[in-house]
Amino acid sequence: MLACMTAGRTLAVAMQKGGVGKTTTTINLAYEFACAALSVLVVDLDQQAHATSGLGITVSGDDASMYEVLHVERSERVPLREVIKKTAFGFDIAPATLALRSLDAGLGPGGQARLARQLEQTDGYDVVLIDCPPALGELTITALAAADDVIAAVTPGDFELDAMRKLGNAVLDVQESLNQRVDIRHVLITRYDGRNMLDKNVRERIRADWPDEYLGEIRLRVRVGEAIARQIPVAMHDPAGDATTDYRRVAATIAERIRARV
Repeated sequence: MLACMTAGRTLAVAMQKGGVGKTTTTINLAYEFACAALSVLVVDLDQQAHATSGLGITVSGDDASMYEVLHVERSERVPLREVIKKTAFGFDIAPATLALRSLDAGLGPGGQARLARQLEQTDGYDVVLIDCPPALGELTITALAAADDVIAAVTPGDFELDAMRKLGNAVLDVQESLNQRVDIRHVLITRYDGRNMLDKNVRERIRADWPDEYLGEIRLRVRVGEAIARQIPVAMHDPAGDATTDYRRVAATIAERIRARV
């Protein structure tokens, strides 16, 4: 059962390109974990703030966000616990704003470890899911420095294997300098269409290159897009649908893998 999953696991959902379903995966895994009575925090590190807006969260001018948590200037920083908001879906979020884009140019001395330190000081969550930006810049490195595991989200395409290689190299760099424990332990294909030969070929390559990490596929279904438009998890929009079943299975598999390593 998911509820038996060990406490305090931080998972970075990452890939160095956009349009691969990182945010959709983050939101739907967070919901599945929350439905299993786990305490879940989503950290939105993407300057596009799609996880924040996709959960119906509004950040007003007076609200602090991840920008303030990671701010270069110490005097401007706010503790992570002070920016967290509750969602309507049983889990919490540390929201993002467009201002985050200025931090990808650099976080200052010690900045890449800043999120890790803040998470250490923020108790009470069984699972933390970090939605990374679609590039291997400062914010993604910061996420990798704070993570136990990486979930690599891949869509079938001509450049996906190269993107996986670049992400793998970034993780190795972080292992050497910032966080020895982090690794790509989960690889997920999103928007998978089994009728398409390209999709099948990419799946076979991923399965061959990452046999132990491979989580399977999230099937391409219009209900996922409809749920995104409604700003709700797909399980609430289409409870018995294929994508709901897929995300539930993936969440259970991740939990099982984590328990096996404890």
